[in-house]
Amino acid sequence: MKKWAGWLAVTAFLVFVIDWGVMGVKLLDGNYDISAEAYIGLISIVVCLSCILYIRFAHRCQHCGKTIPFYGKYCLHCGKEIR
Repeated sequence: MKKWAGWLAVTAFLVFVIDWGVMGVKLLDGNYDISAEAYIGLISIVVCLSCILYIRFAHRCQHCGKTIPFYGKYCLHCGKEIR
């Protein structure tokens, strides 16, 4: 599940960057009707941030259940090895 959320976060960020490029081109051409691009950008950044928060708080120790960082080989709370 975490791998899926990671790929979704990366995809949403890429959509956000491409959307900003499209919005910039439209603004440079003098077309100020960018409401669709603004909504797409808002949705993609919300999806990206929610996936990042899910990944951050879903990484838990298998033994004690507390949130642990992504690095390291042992849990900071119980000291057991993380698989």
